[in-house]
Amino acid sequence: MKKIFLSVTAAVALAAPCSLARAQQGYEFEVYDTHLTNPGTTELELNTNFVATGPKEPDLDLFATHHMLRSSLEVGRGLTNWLEGSIYVLAARRPGGGSSYVGNRMRLTAAAPASWNLPLEIGLTQEVGYARPGFAENRWTYEISPMIGKTWGSVAVAFNPVFERGVADDAGHPVEFEPKGRVGFSLGDEGSLALEYYSSLGPTARFDPRSEQKHQLFVAIEKELSSNLEIAASVGRGLTGSSDRMVIATRLEYLIAR
Repeated sequence: MKKIFLSVTAAVALAAPCSLARAQQGYEFEVYDTHLTNPGTTELELNTNFVATGPKEPDLDLFATHHMLRSSLEVGRGLTNWLEGSIYVLAARRPGGGSSYVGNRMRLTAAAPASWNLPLEIGLTQEVGYARPGFAENRWTYEISPMIGKTWGSVAVAFNPVFERGVADDAGHPVEFEPKGRVGFSLGDEGSLALEYYSSLGPTARFDPRSEQKHQLFVAIEKELSSNLEIAASVGRGLTGSSDRMVIATRLEYLIAR
């Protein structure tokens, strides 16, 4: 099984578009871990966030985010005990601009089963995204990120070193580095409190000046209301001038077992 897992993840990564910039930022604040949806189970996840304080002027061809309401609806399905697939639809509401369809994403995630007893929890997630003009720098993007995690008692750490590039475009695009991470503290079997970090540093060949980078720090709380329903809420603070300064986010997850 290990050989199958490694072969599939490597093959998908190598088969991804070779002419790998930033996709739709800010529609989902979540650090991925290796806990996948059980095979045959469908997960519905609704992420919504409100930019309480953000840039009020457009950035090049991108809409200003101040007082923007952003959301993503994900439908995920457990395919095997180590493979999961998801599709998303994204939407936004802008002051004076009304509600808009933003784009779609498709994601495939593979994770090493816990039965392998590895020293670290590891996996790989890949995503292809489409966005309408004004909401992202590129119409099409490809993203790949390892998932690395470790749990010590009531403390769980997860890290996603995300790499992203524009595709299906004649212009050349650098590979962008957008790492994110999470340190969570268990509040019993039904909840957790976490500190989450999200960033966009710029091209891997040469990072953007710090004033142009995006760094955000979130305090998040999660609560399991039942075996198939979980809610989460978080408040984020931008640490640089180009970041959204204050964001309020929520997440609702619902499992539909076969």
